[in-house]
Amino acid sequence: MTEIELHAGGNELAQQMDYARAVSSGDLLPQAYRGKPANVLLAIGLGQSMGLSPAESLYRIDVIQGKPTASAELIAANVRKAGHKLRVRVDDQAVSATATIIRADDEGYEHTVTRDQAWAKQMGLLNKDNYKKQPTTMLQWRAITAVARQACPEALYGVAYTPDEMFDLRDERPTPAATTGRDRLMQAAAEAVPEPEPTPAQSVAMMTKAQQGKVFALLGELGVESDEQRRAGASQVLGRDVTSFTTITKAEAARLIDSLEQAVGTQQPSEDDEVVQGELVDEETGEVQG
Repeated sequence: MTEIELHAGGNELAQQMDYARAVSSGDLLPQAYRGKPANVLLAIGLGQSMGLSPAESLYRIDVIQGKPTASAELIAANVRKAGHKLRVRVDDQAVSATATIIRADDEGYEHTVTRDQAWAKQMGLLNKDNYKKQPTTMLQWRAITAVARQACPEALYGVAYTPDEMFDLRDERPTPAATTGRDRLMQAAAEAVPEPEPTPAQSVAMMTKAQQGKVFALLGELGVESDEQRRAGASQVLGRDVTSFTTITKAEAARLIDSLEQAVGTQQPSEDDEVVQGELVDEETGEVQG
């Protein structure tokens, strides 16, 4: 009986991995899961524990810096699904939001968190676009997630932060100084901000020879010499699997160069020209100037 159960379990895992591999190649998939079937499988597992379908799991759970995150709506739903009472009060005039949770197993005590402009200012969030355009909404979500982490973390299944919280926390916390070339490359990758992908109707300019030379030079300064290491480094910074440098767009190359320059502590000589092995090269034509 045990052998039959183990065999059945093995088949189920194999089927799940086959599904994850197939899904991870889809263009409609969020960037964090493309080409990463193991991440797909983990996200689906987390979602199933929350009662989500596989598709819902991949769109409602996001991965930021290696940590699963979820929307405040999903966090609130999990709190209520666990049987706890969640109450939210928003004061548009005072620009504040208060969230209260009364646990199902301790109805005589209220866990309460308030988020207002004074808090947002202290955290350095007032100048962010979302807080300018919809301050009470952002404060409401922050109050909900904060009180949920405080009152019932077991109801969150380890997914306790929203994507915007993770990005804000990254900005608020000092980054430790990198000591090696690989450390600096990893740090630059963590700090790189992904750009929106172009629509099919847009024409996409690809990386120029000058940009490629610049990238190779910067990677060389970080001790990255082989083609495999170069592709791995570019993949780390761009947040996608780079199988060939011919697949990198001009915009991606510019972002890659910026991140690598931060890693090695160099600066571009100008906006229009790039340096390749000590020579000034025009970015558009790739020709040596002067």
